[in-house]
Amino acid sequence: MSDQRRARSAQGLRMRVFGTMVALHGTRELSLGAPRHRALLGLLMVRLNQVVPVPQLIEELWGDRPPRRPTAALHTYICHLRRALSFGARPGGPSMLVRHQAPGYVLALDPDQVDAHQFERLVIQARRDMAAQDHRVAQDRLSAALALWRGTPYLELVDYAPMAEESARLEQARLTAVELHAEASLALGENDAVVARLHPEAQRHPTRECLIAYLMTGLYRLGRQADALRLFERTRAHLAEELGVDAGVELQRIHAAILRHELPFGDRAATRVEVTAGEDRADAAAPPQAEHPTAGGHEDVVTCDARTARSALSHERAEPGAGAAVPHSAGVPHGAGVPHTAGVPHGAGVLHSAGVPHGAGVPHTLTSLPFVGRTYELAVLGAWADAALSGEGGLAAVTGQSGIGKTELTMEVTRGAREAGHEVIGVSCRGKDGPAYGVWARILRQLSHTRPEAFRTVSARYSRLLGGLLSDVPSDAAEDVQPPLQAPFLVEDAVCAILVPLARQKPFLLVLDDLQSADYSSLNLLHLLTCRLPEVPLGVLVASADPRPAAESTPRTALDHLLGSARTLTLRLGGLSEQAVAALVATHVDADVDAEATLALHQRSGGSPYALRRLLSLA
Repeated sequence: MSDQRRARSAQGLRMRVFGTMVALHGTRELSLGAPRHRALLGLLMVRLNQVVPVPQLIEELWGDRPPRRPTAALHTYICHLRRALSFGARPGGPSMLVRHQAPGYVLALDPDQVDAHQFERLVIQARRDMAAQDHRVAQDRLSAALALWRGTPYLELVDYAPMAEESARLEQARLTAVELHAEASLALGENDAVVARLHPEAQRHPTRECLIAYLMTGLYRLGRQADALRLFERTRAHLAEELGVDAGVELQRIHAAILRHELPFGDRAATRVEVTAGEDRADAAAPPQAEHPTAGGHEDVVTCDARTARSALSHERAEPGAGAAVPHSAGVPHGAGVPHTAGVPHGAGVLHSAGVPHGAGVPHTLTSLPFVGRTYELAVLGAWADAALSGEGGLAAVTGQSGIGKTELTMEVTRGAREAGHEVIGVSCRGKDGPAYGVWARILRQLSHTRPEAFRTVSARYSRLLGGLLSDVPSDAAEDVQPPLQAPFLVEDAVCAILVPLARQKPFLLVLDDLQSADYSSLNLLHLLTCRLPEVPLGVLVASADPRPAAESTPRTALDHLLGSARTLTLRLGGLSEQAVAALVATHVDADVDAEATLALHQRSGGSPYALRRLLSLA
């Protein structure tokens, strides 16, 4: 067959090696057969359009345990591979993409039909654009390249050395693309997007100094000098502990420039101004002040006096009166006094004694506070949710002490997901004495109501095994559901087998509040699901109290394993900054609040939104 005819025959064939290796003809996925058949295709794929000698293929396929007639066995595999790639064409057509050429075999395919080659071509073009200072075009090419990434290359074949080496090489190429994308975005002034994208990457690659440098730059430009400096110290400590080396010259240069406020802000300067409280300072230009580290470490710095703080909240995506209420599940019982750690006795008249005029218009019953002070975390989780619902499924966890605002943050993320048209399934894990898998019974019930036809189709084969989990009972009777426990792994596997195809039909976000209260079986099922999330457009967002410190001799719990897994993106919330507290107070107090009162409220609440709410209600 001529090369021209062969090229026409192969039109419509596409190969994906990011994630599980897939061959597509049009929209139809071709069956590539058993694992070793797929491995043969992978061995030819990593040397696309190159002849691979027969002895080399035999050694790489079977190692030191070849079959009795290895050459004949290899020929059988080649025949199967040709049939698999023929996609119904007449004999002698596309099957000859895999052809014999002494001294071995070659996979003859246009590189643009393979996602990995498309990825690398786009990155090379973006490098040229960057050299020409065309940052917008470079950013667009890099975004297109990174959108091709669906997971670890040759995911199911990394036990074979050639695919493992190629997978590692492509992962390094991906990190380079991420760094180039960050460089282009910084040049365009898109600092918030850089921070959101690089934060999870920095957690996974803490010694990647170029990546850390871009993240430090983005943090500094957003007015987060303290966060940038802490990131440098963590990186330096990690490099010393793991590799026995100090930070590189370039990273140290960035660090020194941040300390001296000499790092340029690029095309768009970051907005960084301070709180000026009190009527006598309303028209005064406040001198710049250094940002002070807080327990949270990521809070915004807002400029306003007490009368203009409401408008400043618009930068936090909060609308007047639209703040998320803190439900009972926030971790503090309703009607409880201010925690003793806040340093406030019952009925102490805190606001009056701190300098807020008595009767200044503070509501006596506060059901909510506007969402403020978590822009960084919201940006990170928003980027994570976008990626998860686009096929890079994963688990994200928000942790912190009771009342610190975990529920409010997850509600903001879910609101953004719903506004983008995604389905959100939310449940609370409270009720440790409930039945095993009670959390998942409620999740399945919600999905059966929102997608009745699809749910019935994918769950039919598991109805006998799952029993009560699939019962259509009223939601207030959910705690009475008791699935069979004879084969817990089969139950857990069946639930995953229902959720995964539903997500592939239409992506959705699972939100589990108070995960620390979930039963052991539900946590095990969640762990199994997270292992299956790569390439599935399903995100799982959880909120959990901080794990209790345990002695070295105490075994780790299922919750510890989930929150400490390398697969999990974990954000721990600390207290709000003094500036964020001032902005919150200004939205609820119809009078000017001086700096001393704001400081007192911040210190006594510890930056906890719940404690602040209780303090304001005492006025």
